[in-house]
Amino acid sequence: MKVAYDISVLGLGFFNSRARTGVFRVVECLAMELVKKQAISHFSSAKGIVNYLQCQDYLVSNKSIESVSMIEPNINQSIVKLYKILHSISDKTEKPFWYIKGMNRVATKIDSLCFSESGLSSFELDNCDVFHSPFYPIPQRIKKHKNIKKVLTIHDLIPVLYPGFFQFQENHLITDIIKSIDETTWVTCVSSATKDDLCNYLPTLDPDRVFVTHLAASKLFYAEKDIININKIRNKFEIPEGEYVLSLSTLEPRKNIAQTIKCFSRIVLEQSIPDLSLVLVGAKGWDYDSIFDEIAATPNIKKKIIITGYVPDEYLAPLYSGALMFVYPSYYEGFGLPPLEAMQCGVPVITSNTSSLPEVVGDAGIMVEPDDESGLSQAILDVYSSPSIRDEMKKKSLLQSKKFSWERCSEKTIDVYKKAIS
Repeated sequence: MKVAYDISVLGLGFFNSRARTGVFRVVECLAMELVKKQAISHFSSAKGIVNYLQCQDYLVSNKSIESVSMIEPNINQSIVKLYKILHSISDKTEKPFWYIKGMNRVATKIDSLCFSESGLSSFELDNCDVFHSPFYPIPQRIKKHKNIKKVLTIHDLIPVLYPGFFQFQENHLITDIIKSIDETTWVTCVSSATKDDLCNYLPTLDPDRVFVTHLAASKLFYAEKDIININKIRNKFEIPEGEYVLSLSTLEPRKNIAQTIKCFSRIVLEQSIPDLSLVLVGAKGWDYDSIFDEIAATPNIKKKIIITGYVPDEYLAPLYSGALMFVYPSYYEGFGLPPLEAMQCGVPVITSNTSSLPEVVGDAGIMVEPDDESGLSQAILDVYSSPSIRDEMKKKSLLQSKKFSWERCSEKTIDVYKKAIS
């Protein structure tokens, strides 16, 4: 069985830290596990020549999977040489050429002219049994190969089910992803909730061709025991003395961060709590003004709220481990990696009772309605006030997190490959 696995997301994320979101970690962790099991014969790029070069550089940086080669673009070799010349400029400028003003336009223009028409190497594709896209739509040039089985991963349908939470561009992408599904496509969904959403949205889709492959947290997330290291990271992000409540997500309306701020402020003021801070980790998304408006509405609490911005993965385990609790009242999630990451770090979790979150958290955390201000405030207060509740939740968090692993996810994914070609 020869499988081509698309790593476009990894190439993009390698040169743009803001693209290293949950999807980046998912695609990377699954790729590493599939390579370990020798289930992948080729990697591919669905996004063009620039992304192909980005993916090549990513593979050089990741020794655990660099042994698997990329499928080369099937274009005139002079075009490839031109790109390599442009690419070499990066060594002198210490900046990828596609981010240099003017050059990115040239690269994009050539990309659109040559790659979209020529596609991938026909010879290498003819030797593939399965093409798996773990995020982007199945490319038309792949759909034309009738002998290749197509596997597509769906992470969520939130942009089409709840468009108010997303900008048009993101909605457009998920629309294209769904449109690339046809009667020959095999689909993996990251949760049962996402499978239900997809099958309800596409009633013509055969549910027997849709499989649940639960995600897992990366090994980067662990219960850090070294207090010195925890304090070092605390100091790095200027977290004050005392305990802190942690929240991690892109700063955008769907994550319901304003509710977290409101409830945190409420209990701190009503209970006169002097030693508790709220740490918000994550890059700014769209329409984040309401979050800062909520902070401005409580000036007495403002100094207790720390906004770190984007934080690299290597700092997250100490940040999670040092937290008194993790709060994540998101309106809707396709899977919800942050609560699982927190549990794997042994942190008490308070989250929403919607979508896939009960699937992930089980009985290890406290779940409330996203708009239940009193319920969330009380949950935060209960965890803050009771060491016994925290200790019990920590134990349950670690046990629940062990139900999810990339080995299990990869095994279920390989089963889908086998079903597709059988």
